[in-house]
Amino acid sequence: MQLIEQRVGDALLLKASGRIDRTTADGFKGALQPHLEQCKPGGNVIVLDFSGIDYISSVGFQVLLVAQKRAKAQYGVIAIAALQPGVKAIFEIANFSKVIRCYDSVRDALAEMSPAALASYTHEG
Repeated sequence: MQLIEQRVGDALLLKASGRIDRTTADGFKGALQPHLEQCKPGGNVIVLDFSGIDYISSVGFQVLLVAQKRAKAQYGVIAIAALQPGVKAIFEIANFSKVIRCYDSVRDALAEMSPAALASYTHEG
């Protein structure tokens, strides 16, 4: 599981790849932690680009749930973008899109959550 960060205007784009399961969940949580600690009043926007995630287990959902709660408590917001079809099906079955905002693409997420960031976004995800 890898996480590559890219600052896009006032938003943070984190591109994840690989699997999020019991063997990688702690690493994913550890990689998210510093970004969650930086959330502050005024509302930080974190977009997780999941176009490279091919599997997520219940442990991965738990990491996302805790991250969402922590960001929200610190006036930040997390969104997930570009889910692959198999992963998207798992999100839908788990009704997880009611917990964390999910978008078809990074561009769609930025358009709604941070129009200023969208103006400086140059890649499609």
